[in-house]
Amino acid sequence: NLKDILNSQVLFLSLIPFMAIFGTYLVNYYHNNILLMMMIVVIALVALIIGFTNWIDKKYYPYAIWVMAIALIFHVSLFTNYIPIQDVYGEFYTTYLTITNGTWTWNNDLYLGYNSVLSDTILSSFAYCITKLQITWIYKIIFPIYASFIPIGLYHIYSKYLSKKSSFLASYLFIIISPFYKLIPFLTKQLTAEIFLLLILMVLTFKLHNFKKIILFVVFGMSLIVSHYGTSYLVMFMFLFTAIFLKIFEVIKEKIKNKSTNGVIGFTLIYVVFTLGWYIYISNSVSFASLVGIGNTIAHTIFTEFLNPEYSRGAYNLTRQLPLLGQLLKYMYLSISGLIFVGYLKTLFDILKSKSKFSPIYLAFSTYWLGILGAAVAVPFFAVMNPYRLYHLAFFTLAPFSIIGAIFVFNLLKKFRIIVIDCNKAVKFLAVFLMFFMLLNTYFINEMVNQPSYSRYLSENAMLNQKYIDINETGKFYSGIITTYDTVGAKWLSKYDEKNNIIYSGSWAFGNAPLVAYGGIPLHRVKDLTMTPVNGSYIYFMELLVKYKVWYYLDPLAAKCLIYYNATFHYDNLTKKCSKIYDNGGSQILLS
Repeated sequence: NLKDILNSQVLFLSLIPFMAIFGTYLVNYYHNNILLMMMIVVIALVALIIGFTNWIDKKYYPYAIWVMAIALIFHVSLFTNYIPIQDVYGEFYTTYLTITNGTWTWNNDLYLGYNSVLSDTILSSFAYCITKLQITWIYKIIFPIYASFIPIGLYHIYSKYLSKKSSFLASYLFIIISPFYKLIPFLTKQLTAEIFLLLILMVLTFKLHNFKKIILFVVFGMSLIVSHYGTSYLVMFMFLFTAIFLKIFEVIKEKIKNKSTNGVIGFTLIYVVFTLGWYIYISNSVSFASLVGIGNTIAHTIFTEFLNPEYSRGAYNLTRQLPLLGQLLKYMYLSISGLIFVGYLKTLFDILKSKSKFSPIYLAFSTYWLGILGAAVAVPFFAVMNPYRLYHLAFFTLAPFSIIGAIFVFNLLKKFRIIVIDCNKAVKFLAVFLMFFMLLNTYFINEMVNQPSYSRYLSENAMLNQKYIDINETGKFYSGIITTYDTVGAKWLSKYDEKNNIIYSGSWAFGNAPLVAYGGIPLHRVKDLTMTPVNGSYIYFMELLVKYKVWYYLDPLAAKCLIYYNATFHYDNLTKKCSKIYDNGGSQILLS
């Protein structure tokens, strides 16, 4: 119906994605962030409009969630004309090999297990063949669009248990947590797996015939397994935990029976067998061997390094010192986590009293993910997957508890006459809190008051200001992007390198991303720049080092954190010892 489209509510919401598209264009070509700043203000206002008024009809809540989700993702994905530096550069290379060869070599263990998942080999190749887009834009447009649909499905799940407004706020919280729009769209393995995890949750939530549920469980479960090794292992343990939890729960509360729990044990067995079979026999067991190695390391260090920030990425992120606004943001994250825990306990109590709409199986999933978040902080080497990614995954089931927890706290304060406030006012307060959280999380406020930490998508001028160069801010800006200088240099080296010699550039993703993604150079040929180069090898300098004389090292005692330093001496020493064979003004290549 045109009346559902041509009205002020829909037209207002429809402006938001276009603000992201044209805003990133202004940033990329005119270094002007005004439109993106306006977009962030509008997204913040949507929370207030829905929290305080009924101007936006409830039937448009899913559309409001989608336009905000895609806008936040696009303001990151459309920044520069190249893929960002995340795991996507390895996925890009795997896709390139599959398309170039015209086939998926399933038993190839090259490239750290990327080849073992169909999301990096088959799905992306199909997208390329259908759309005829360059691979770069498959990862900058197509996969981000996939990601934007996830919060819509979650909204429909949450609305089974909460009011429409509370479900909207829970979904709003999900999309403004920074991993959703900064990390997940560019970790296409995990993104694809998350889509199937969402579908599994929807099958559990919606009323379907048991036979249909079994078929859909198997299809979505198998699809999740072949999408991402990390997520598939986490979900495997989730189902194992759930099967045990439900048995214990039935003993404690015999009256609680739920048809959705039927077949959980059988499905769990199928899922475990398929997961282990796939990752043992595909790509020469690379990911399975990695899982066993991680488990062995944890077993040997769990008692000696428990809660040690030097060996736990989660504990390190909680204890490290940040600028003033960064500390405030951290405390807001902790407040949300506290509300989630309160809401979880309230829901657990209500289920035991048969007063909650939440099913025991949903409670089991939530209990598991609470445990995962605790382990990411307390258990050494547990958070091999970035703790921000684990936090994001946990919010699939935990987001509603933040709303429940907030309302419960307000009711408790009202009961003890500390404040006089009703439930509707609690929702309004929560909308204000989330609005402020969103402005901090996007670094909008940092840009407004010109204080670190900055967002590279909004604050390029501040981060690269020559008057007061800050090594950490400059390093942070370049460590997430591939520049034109670096891309052209990588392509030149790939074209004229006939001997396939070793290339010294950098470890992790940062130093080797342009070489691998746009030079098509295998990862095993790229070594850390800090090593003494052997004769006949190449040294590849990126724009950050050439223009700003800043480089980094990966601190193993700081939870794999990048530490930036002044590399002038290192740069001068190498240029004196080696012969410069290429220079485009930003990227340089030396021959040892």
